[in-house]
Amino acid sequence: MYDWNRVEARSWTGRSIALVDETLRDGLQSPSAIDPPIEVKLRILHAMADLGVDIASVGLPAAGARTQRDANALATEIARQRLPLRASAAARTVASDVEAVVEISQRAGIPVDCYAFLGSSPIRLYVESWSSGWLVERVRAAGEAARKGNLAFCLVLEDTTRTRPEALHELFSVAVDAGAVRICLCDTVGHADVRGTRALVEFARSTLVEIGAPHVQLDWHGHNDRGLALGNALAAVRAGVDGVHGCAGGFGERTGNVPMEHLVAQLAELRIRAAVPKPVIAAYARTALTAIDSSHAAHTQRQNTEPLVPLSFRVNGDAVDLAVRPSRTLLEVLRYDLDLVGTKQGCDQGECGACTVLVDGEPVLSCLTLAASTAGHDVTTVESLSGAPKLDPLLDAFDHHGAGQCGFCTSGMLVAAKGLLAHTPRPSRREIQHAISGNLCRCTGYGPIVDAIEAASLAPMDPAPVLPLPGAGPMPAALPPHASRSK
Repeated sequence: MYDWNRVEARSWTGRSIALVDETLRDGLQSPSAIDPPIEVKLRILHAMADLGVDIASVGLPAAGARTQRDANALATEIARQRLPLRASAAARTVASDVEAVVEISQRAGIPVDCYAFLGSSPIRLYVESWSSGWLVERVRAAGEAARKGNLAFCLVLEDTTRTRPEALHELFSVAVDAGAVRICLCDTVGHADVRGTRALVEFARSTLVEIGAPHVQLDWHGHNDRGLALGNALAAVRAGVDGVHGCAGGFGERTGNVPMEHLVAQLAELRIRAAVPKPVIAAYARTALTAIDSSHAAHTQRQNTEPLVPLSFRVNGDAVDLAVRPSRTLLEVLRYDLDLVGTKQGCDQGECGACTVLVDGEPVLSCLTLAASTAGHDVTTVESLSGAPKLDPLLDAFDHHGAGQCGFCTSGMLVAAKGLLAHTPRPSRREIQHAISGNLCRCTGYGPIVDAIEAASLAPMDPAPVLPLPGAGPMPAALPPHASRSK
């Protein structure tokens, strides 16, 4: 048999490929994932080590008190148990986020690589009103903070697959000057195909050589919006990256990331990495997915023998009759009993606002609300915002102003805005800011969100699209009116 796959595989550069596992960071941003307790995360960490993962993300420490505690515990476990893993942590390109990673490294007593992310494509600059000079300063500030904290600095360029070559050249140069040892190329919205992936990696490699930094390593972080995540990751490996990212089960924001278990198997099949026994791969997947997959968690919860109580209420105008445990939260009933997964499960502590719903028109945090307390009341979720036959003004405005970004906080933001506009049809910007003050966005995109809510409040009641606010700048000619602006 003549194997053409082997012929193409000759283009592989022979580099040692590192596996970067993002299950405990990006994986938890999946709309169908839950954030498990730390003892479960520690089991997942050990499963990563057994699988042969090289770098394990311990989270985004600056996102909140819980993520900071968990990141510290995970890094400490790597140190105490001498796991064959290198720790990494995510950060925005701001000094305070990088300093949070420094603190984790110092407490655990081990190096923690700082993966600092920043959007770079023209569409991201447009919706955020960023300038190229502002990007440069952000990179310099993050690199300087990492250098002061003695951290290995990796610049993560979000949406690299839609960023102009000259912009990448400038940011690469600034990152190298700032001390970056790695640059992560991101297909953040699953835009690329195999040809584009190869072209981008080859360009990045040649640019690093051109600016005198061939030692700087390249990572690939891809998403699965077009169903090409695994294929693109393998193409990036063949084109010359040094590391490739993945998550257990392909979990991650929106449609997910590269499935780590598939990546391990395919790299072994291509003889790029050593084979891992199938039982080890299966154990890794089982450990991670039974912990973060909400459908499994819901099944486990349904086995609870706590006596049930009747619950009758209305959800988005429909009468609902259920039998629930007295301790079950409204969030659990909506997501796991009624399959209304638009309401996000974030912190489970009432801190992030991702689970916001309306009860009798008032915003509440469903993770802190007992389902039984809503008996006889009207509950409104993000699913109530209609996309057909007439697009809801809030959805239209969020689209036009790029207020969605990674999407995790968006459901709570939309519901909070819906509650505000029901009571105050023409709110001031200060009233809008106050209304969403309980909704956290870790993509730092509050400006476009406020713009979108204000635009929705000014929208006519006919199906006409929402126009950008005065002063927001013209819509780029290259974009159709409803082009996606997801992160």
